[in-house]
Amino acid sequence: MTTRKRKPKKRSLWLLVMFLIGSGLILVALTQNFSVTHLGDAARRGMTADSVQRATKAAAGETAPFNYAKTSQLTPLAVAGYGLRELTGTETYGAVGQLRVPAVGLNLPIGIGVGNNTLVRGAGTLKANQRMGQGNYALAGHYMTSKRILFSPLKGVRNGDSIYLTDKQQLYRYRVTRVQVVDRHRVDVIDDVPGKKLVTLVTCASAKRGEPKRLVVQGELRSVTADRV
Repeated sequence: MTTRKRKPKKRSLWLLVMFLIGSGLILVALTQNFSVTHLGDAARRGMTADSVQRATKAAAGETAPFNYAKTSQLTPLAVAGYGLRELTGTETYGAVGQLRVPAVGLNLPIGIGVGNNTLVRGAGTLKANQRMGQGNYALAGHYMTSKRILFSPLKGVRNGDSIYLTDKQQLYRYRVTRVQVVDRHRVDVIDDVPGKKLVTLVTCASAKRGEPKRLVVQGELRSVTADRV
């Protein structure tokens, strides 16, 4: 009588390992998304007209010349570090405004420059001493794998949608007039245009590493009213 040999359990063990790795990656992604959302929400809630004025004055002239290609991608470890500094009160971030695009659910604080200290929370200015309602107010943000956070919702913006900027004193409403994908070296999209008051939003065209294209959303100023919120 012959006995049947037991098959090795390597396949089952391999499947278990892959399952645990996959679950871990999902957990990391969810934690990162939660932390990014929390940081942005906390910055928006802490904004007042006075705090915006202080942050704007403190950051006068700080934004370096536009080179969005040098902006590093966010990682879970980096996000965790920003969250820790927020909890310990060692963070130096100060919002200088707020950006909303209601049609796609985008609602973010605006900070100075395009360092990840700023972009982990929301939008960052691309030119020094920009003023809402004047020239071409240019902002950059990260495109994430989650389509609900940071600048990812811009993928759904269409011509005619409204873009709102506020410094907690005045509310500036722009109407989207152009949505285009350009090469990452097209820095001319943020230049001022004589006779026009614009807002320009710039992000990667996808979440893949090394994405060479940029999604650009541009709108023209339609109204300025007192911000009563």
